[in-house]
Amino acid sequence: MGVARVAVSVGRPGLDVHLYDESGPVVTDAWRIGGWTLRFVRLDGEQRIDLDPAQGVTYAKVITGRLVEPLRVAYVAPRAIADTRIDGDHVTASAEGALIMLLVRTPNAPERYTAMEQLTISGPFAEHLAWSTFEARFAGILTAFDGLDAHLTPGFHLLDADGAEIAYVYVWTAGKGVDMSTHNHGHKPGRRNPAFAEVHWVLANGTGEGGMYETSAPGAPDRTRLAVPTGFEHGPFFEFDDDGAPRLRENGAVVYPWHSWQGGDDGQPGQAYDVVIPFEITVPYARVTAE
Repeated sequence: MGVARVAVSVGRPGLDVHLYDESGPVVTDAWRIGGWTLRFVRLDGEQRIDLDPAQGVTYAKVITGRLVEPLRVAYVAPRAIADTRIDGDHVTASAEGALIMLLVRTPNAPERYTAMEQLTISGPFAEHLAWSTFEARFAGILTAFDGLDAHLTPGFHLLDADGAEIAYVYVWTAGKGVDMSTHNHGHKPGRRNPAFAEVHWVLANGTGEGGMYETSAPGAPDRTRLAVPTGFEHGPFFEFDDDGAPRLRENGAVVYPWHSWQGGDDGQPGQAYDVVIPFEITVPYARVTAE
């Protein structure tokens, strides 16, 4: 089994993860966050990787390709949610192979995160994955996050054999009631910010009520909410064609409705963060397929 090459990204935040230097299976070293461990795994056709149930409860998020044991694909049904827990002791890729993230909830993981200090990240080059507030990250660019209890990390640029980005994966938090700002990803893509078809996987739903919403316009009173529990992912909010490829705007961006994440609020004292991992899968690799 090969170990993926990881390097600090040049000219952009985060880490470059090279998963195609050799034949599969290829696995990264583990990163640890809040009592969870996470790693990326590339499996070639019909390859499997064994899991260790003694380490904790394992979850698998498919990024490209598919698994056949258990049966999993990159995108579940549109505007639906799906549990990603693995009940067996291994996962197996289909004939086309699969790129996945494996996450393990160890016995040290708390039921909820009440302070950002509980979410310190450790692992390879962890100093390049330090948390910042959304307000600080987007200072001078956006004001929507000013004063909000919301944080994000630089992330992982998953790269193909040619060094092109397959997906960008990072972590963010939203405190109780925080609206993560209505948006539609309509900006023109560029070399450093390719067009992507995004879904989210939830490491923690602080109140159990946080989730995605869709609305007709920024500031509109109508909101359709979709709560996403811990260990679940949601399906596409973006548009796609009959072949499962994302639909594009004239400027090359993927077509999304106005949407965002809204933190829940249980009315109880103290904080309880939603901890969410976006998977920004680039257009050449994004395909919505049936199981």
